[in-house]
Amino acid sequence: MKKSLMYMALIVGLVVMTQACASSHQPINFEAASLDADKYVRKVDQFVLVGDGSLSMADRWQHRTKIGTSDEFLRALNQTIPEIGFVGGLRSFGKGACDMKGKTVSIADVGSYTTAAMADALADYHCPSGYSRLDLALAAAGSDLGNKGAPTALVIVSDGRHMGDDEVEAARALKNAFGDDFDIYAVLVGNDKKGRALLKEVVSAGGDGYLKGAEELNTAEAMGQFVTDVFLYPDDDGDGVANHLDKCPNTPKGVEVDTVGCPLDTDGDGVPDYLDKCPGTPAGVKVDAKGCPIDSDGDGVPDYLDKCPGTPAGVKVDAKGCPIDSDGDGVPDYLDKCPGTPKGVPVDKVGCPPEGIEIIGDEWVVRGHVLFDTNKHTIKTEAKDILSKIAAFLVKNQQYVVEIQGHTDSTGTAAWNDTLSQRRADSVKAFLAGEGVGADRMTAKGYGSSDSLAPNDTADGRAKNRRVDFKPSER
Repeated sequence: MKKSLMYMALIVGLVVMTQACASSHQPINFEAASLDADKYVRKVDQFVLVGDGSLSMADRWQHRTKIGTSDEFLRALNQTIPEIGFVGGLRSFGKGACDMKGKTVSIADVGSYTTAAMADALADYHCPSGYSRLDLALAAAGSDLGNKGAPTALVIVSDGRHMGDDEVEAARALKNAFGDDFDIYAVLVGNDKKGRALLKEVVSAGGDGYLKGAEELNTAEAMGQFVTDVFLYPDDDGDGVANHLDKCPNTPKGVEVDTVGCPLDTDGDGVPDYLDKCPGTPAGVKVDAKGCPIDSDGDGVPDYLDKCPGTPAGVKVDAKGCPIDSDGDGVPDYLDKCPGTPKGVPVDKVGCPPEGIEIIGDEWVVRGHVLFDTNKHTIKTEAKDILSKIAAFLVKNQQYVVEIQGHTDSTGTAAWNDTLSQRRADSVKAFLAGEGVGADRMTAKGYGSSDSLAPNDTADGRAKNRRVDFKPSER
């Protein structure tokens, strides 16, 4: 009875051990990762995959030939690499490619990389034979990669067997030829200790890459990480600038950025183009959050162009931001109590002609205040205020010249009245000159009693005729 139990236990143990061994020696199945191409940028511009096609790759490992494992790995790798403008190729050494002749051959010539083209090339990679001349493959790969100034990666898939110093020196030569932006990575197929050690030396001589065992890359997560390490930089906001260089992370999708990942600000106003509602703002102009020049008084003319800042709300302005002055009298419409004043008429602060100025058509004359006593040409005191206003107007408006016209009543002879009227005109000219009006802008002329305003048969009529009129014109 005890022997039966012992035999049964032994059988059960053998079954368990057999199942455990069988499960531990299943072929490695590689999973491709699905990488969002919009979330990455190229770490390298060009690469070559170098597959070992020598005779040792015909050996079985993990229930499959090593070249079969290599082929499966390369297919998953190819399906994981995003098509984002790489230049790439595939080369083997030994044999590898079933129709190859020579010790190394380009299965897929270096050129514009596509997943489909690389898959077609891999279809011919399953015939191991010949010697392990990785050194020749590395040298040839250097020739395949014509642009020695471009960031470059080289991935070796091999068991590392039957190799030595020549391979290490070939890797070092490539690194020297391509410089800092060149790295070698290796994937070990099998568990040969010497092969692992040799490939580590090759990787070390070829830059800052690393060695992985094929069994470490059999999950989609591991494959995605490997591809990222070798070929890609993360670009989380998809702006074309890698995260480690991006000074403005989280840029909205589709926004154009500069070399450090910041949205373009073409006019340099501090508001990026995609938010700027007023592109082309001149340098140095202060803008609001929308990139539009500040308009402090809200008149529609930005401060940097506004010649009349502080305009009250609602007041219509011209292109320079100044309130409209339709009649050109110097008083803006919103303050003008006498709109439509003829051009050249002096006005007060509310746009109205001062008392004593009369408008006749498009001309103006002063009447009733610049008065003289009978047979006198001395300016009366009460007339000086209106004359001072006229002088101030003429000083301010240099474009005007004026004819000063002297007049008399009918008292006295015509000859005397002609002389008196001239003297009255000269007196006013002298007064205006004393107020700052240039003498070259004034003409004094006497008209005698020829242009009466009122009948001369009354005292009041004669008083109105003893006067001086002004006829301005633009020069």
